[in-house]
Amino acid sequence: MVLTNLPVHRIVSTMQSANEWLLALGAADRLVARTDFDRQPEFAHLPSIGGGLDPSPEAVAALHPDVVIGWQIRASVDLQTALQPFHIPVLSFETTDTADAFRQLARMGALVGREPQADSIARSLRGELAAIHAEACREFAAPETVFLVLWTEPPQTAGGGTWMTTLLETACLKNVFEDERIPWPTIGMESITARQPRFILTSRGDSVGKRLAEFRAKPGWRDLDAIKAGRVIEIPGDLFARAGPTLPAAARAIVAERRRLAGR
Repeated sequence: MVLTNLPVHRIVSTMQSANEWLLALGAADRLVARTDFDRQPEFAHLPSIGGGLDPSPEAVAALHPDVVIGWQIRASVDLQTALQPFHIPVLSFETTDTADAFRQLARMGALVGREPQADSIARSLRGELAAIHAEACREFAAPETVFLVLWTEPPQTAGGGTWMTTLLETACLKNVFEDERIPWPTIGMESITARQPRFILTSRGDSVGKRLAEFRAKPGWRDLDAIKAGRVIEIPGDLFARAGPTLPAAARAIVAERRRLAGR
C-alpha cells in the first residue's frame, strides 16, 4: 500500500518491533495505542488494543489513526478488510530475516519523516552487531551448535536465513537446524536428539534456571546432553523474539549467558 499523506501523525501498531523503532526514532508520540506486550514506560499512558493479533476493528477505528501497522499474516488481512469501511490504511510487514528488520526501520523512518535518523540508527546497529560478533568469536573461538526453542510441544525453531539465525551467528553460535529452509519449522524430538546441540536457547522464566528445571521434567527434552549438563541459554522474553533496535542487546545477553555457563 502506498501512503500519500506523509508524514503520518497518528499510528496504531500491533507489532512490538515497529513500536520500538518509533521509540528509537524519537517518534513515540505518534502512537495512539499500544499492545499488552509494549511495557516501555514511554507507552504506559496509551490505551491497549490487547495482544495485538486480533484487535477490535471498532476500537482501532475509534482512535482515528492515519495508518495501522501489523504483521504480514492472515490476522492483518482480516483487520485490513474490517477497517475498509473506515477508510483506514493497513501496512503489513514481514520480518523473516535481518534485511526485513532494516527495511522496516527505513519504512518507519519514511512514515514519520525521520529518514536521516533511520539511516543513522541502521549504521549504528550494524556497527554494534559487527563488534559483538568479532568480540564473541575471539572469546569463544569456533562456533558451537545451539537449538533455539520457539515452542516446546511440538518443538518449533528458527530455520536458516532468519534473523534469529543471524542473531545466533552474531554471538558466535551455529543454529543446529540452519539447513532448514522453512523459516519457522516444527522439528521432531528425535531429530533434535540425533543432532545433540551443544546449547539450548530459550526465553527466560521468572528466574534464571527455571527453564532448565522445566526441560528436565519434559520427556524427550531431558534426554538431550545439553539439558543433562545444564547448558541452557536463557535471555529476557522482551529481547527473545523482536527484530528491532534491541538486536544488539539480545546478542549481548546471549554472550553473557555463554560466559555464565562457562563460569567466566
